[in-house]
Amino acid sequence: MSEETEKETIAEDSSTASEESAAVENAEAVAEVVTAEEPVAAPVAETEAVQAPAPAPKAQKNAPKVAVSGADKDDVLLSKCVFKNVYSRKSLTIHHVQRRLTDLGYRDAGSDKDGWYGDKTKSAVAAFQKDRKLGESGIIDAATLEAIFDGDPYVSVILN
Repeated sequence: MSEETEKETIAEDSSTASEESAAVENAEAVAEVVTAEEPVAAPVAETEAVQAPAPAPKAQKNAPKVAVSGADKDDVLLSKCVFKNVYSRKSLTIHHVQRRLTDLGYRDAGSDKDGWYGDKTKSAVAAFQKDRKLGESGIIDAATLEAIFDGDPYVSVILN
């Protein structure tokens, strides 16, 4: 071989070697980054075994007051139980009727819980009356009002 050919071969070999070493270094760097980014997950079985179940919530000693007036009890008046009363559209008595009927499971009253004795409240009162064998008028009379609030500690029924 001529000298020029030898120099070219040596130059090619050294550039190939430097390219190969650069490729190896690059691959090692990528491997380091990949392993550094992998999250280390704790085994699920060990984590569950260490954690104790959450304690049950404690019963409240002071239950929230349902009486709206701020007193221990609110008065519910039979005279305020007027169906579609155009003169007084809201009534504390009807609010309590709606609350109590909802507590007793008559959902129509809960969806109409605005203190106004409208169609949904009348429907809930009629369903209550039917279940208690008080007729099905949907109009609150003395017997119906007393039956609705029987056992309710938040109200005093006044039949006037």
